[in-house]
Amino acid sequence: METKENKRHMVVITEAQRKALFGEGVKWTPSGNGSVDFSVNQDQTDKANKGKNSVDTRVFGTKDQILNGDGTMRSGSKSLKKFNDSRQANIEFYKKVIEYTKNGRNGELPYVEGMDQGTYTSVKKWFDSNYSDNRIIDAATKSINRINDDSSAIFGTYNRVQKDQGERNGKTARYTTGTVPGTNVKYIALFTMTDFNFSDAIKHGRLRQNGNTDTILGIDKSQRQKTGRVQDELPVTYDDGKVQNPNVAQNFSLNGMDGNKDHQRQQYGLNGEGGYSSISQFIDKSVNYAAFVLRKEAFQPDFIIAAPSSSDFNKYYCTNLSRKINVPFVDKFYKRNVINVRFDGDKTPEEMMGKGFSPKDIADFESQVRNIAYNEIAWFIAEPVRNYIKEYWNVFGNISMQTSSREKADFNSVADCMVSYIYQTITNNIDGDGVARNLVHNFLQKQAKLQRSGYDSRHIHQEIVNRIKSKMMRTFTPLMDQVQKLVMQYSDVLKERGYKLTFGTKRFKITSFKKQYRPFLQNVYVIADKELSNGNLQKRYENAKFLIFDEDINSGATLKLAIETIQEKLPGGSGQNLLCLVNGYSSSGF
Repeated sequence: METKENKRHMVVITEAQRKALFGEGVKWTPSGNGSVDFSVNQDQTDKANKGKNSVDTRVFGTKDQILNGDGTMRSGSKSLKKFNDSRQANIEFYKKVIEYTKNGRNGELPYVEGMDQGTYTSVKKWFDSNYSDNRIIDAATKSINRINDDSSAIFGTYNRVQKDQGERNGKTARYTTGTVPGTNVKYIALFTMTDFNFSDAIKHGRLRQNGNTDTILGIDKSQRQKTGRVQDELPVTYDDGKVQNPNVAQNFSLNGMDGNKDHQRQQYGLNGEGGYSSISQFIDKSVNYAAFVLRKEAFQPDFIIAAPSSSDFNKYYCTNLSRKINVPFVDKFYKRNVINVRFDGDKTPEEMMGKGFSPKDIADFESQVRNIAYNEIAWFIAEPVRNYIKEYWNVFGNISMQTSSREKADFNSVADCMVSYIYQTITNNIDGDGVARNLVHNFLQKQAKLQRSGYDSRHIHQEIVNRIKSKMMRTFTPLMDQVQKLVMQYSDVLKERGYKLTFGTKRFKITSFKKQYRPFLQNVYVIADKELSNGNLQKRYENAKFLIFDEDINSGATLKLAIETIQEKLPGGSGQNLLCLVNGYSSSGF
């Protein structure tokens, strides 16, 4: 039996309205008065969706069209298959270079069909310049890693399309998949683009002037509009001037809408005057497409969260996506940190916005401050450990760097590994205190980097354990108690009055902050969220799956910051519980 709450709203639409909703391609038109008109058109060819100033807004295509193109691509655009094949050929070439070098450089430098000629020319210069074997092997290895990182979206999308059998009447979804740089977290990009004006026009209703806007207006850089020495932002209209003053709320039908019912009517232009613009129709298509892609990728999130943004785009998108897939959107997630950043007088860093800082700038600043505070506290807590090692260096000073190695581990290596061992040991004892638990888990997360250090941390760790258990337990147990008490003391400090940066520890470097941040450091401190004193916030989100949304991905820096912030809230959480979704992926237009 249907109730009022779960009743589905039915909307009858015409064929013309349906076609309008699923427009393809982006059209830019100069208006003659310095403004630019923007619309999503009906052209489904590669030429309209790829190349300079373009966004591929198409949802489905045949496998062959996606891999190879439809023959209408703009000059200079590569197909997905050509991108994939050339990158794979480059990787194969670098592997052959390594093998060739290790085998004494006998014969001609190898060549791989399909590789980029520039890659071959660059590597040939290594040999012509008589680089050492080690230098060449190292450079080739780094090049392989770089290509794999930079091309994750190309490789992931190519492999997915190749395997797809065509889930909709022989058609395959066009979305892109990759890995957020510097993380192990996957992202999905619904559309590909070569034009960031696209995001500006939707988010702000105006355009920052750049090479793309120069091309649209038919001007050169020297002719850009300015007020004094500052470049003006260009006004935007939609759909041949039908929408004169676009705004992000209007694009998401959030102006005067009464929940899903009015939204659905407005979506198809059934509320009378005005209806929807082609841009708003595109947003609806994006949200519907996102719901389809999440099902296809078998990711069912428990919460939707939005990366920090200078506009309301992310918030509005997540609001509509939440309605679509019935998953809660936690709007203030990034405002409820395990460790909050404050200025003297209990002011918040958001006041930095009045001095020109964006939400992303502020999030980056807060993350750096928290990390510095963690590092300082970790340094103080580890002081008894360093003193202990100095006292018993005759016991721990002969540990080798590697198994069966004659080279001995240095003092800092032993200290790092011993601290890691103590943190692992005391974790269960402090589990009832959410802030203390967060501190220790955060320290352990930092210590995990030891596994990637230049020495065998597992070997050193085990040697420390063996020595402690065989003859040091009497002196080591009081050390662990002392470290545990220090953890609890700093937990109390963070909960009760906050911790102010000391600027005096060896782990602190003011140069790690960008210059524009440094004036704010003297009066900044960190304080624990009171709700976390018993771990409530962590328990609420424990083992939860998060979908992180951002408007687009270029370098991936914003998403990386968002991922790290979640890991600060939920130390020890798996990257498998995270998935990033973006509206557009910046590419060269395959």
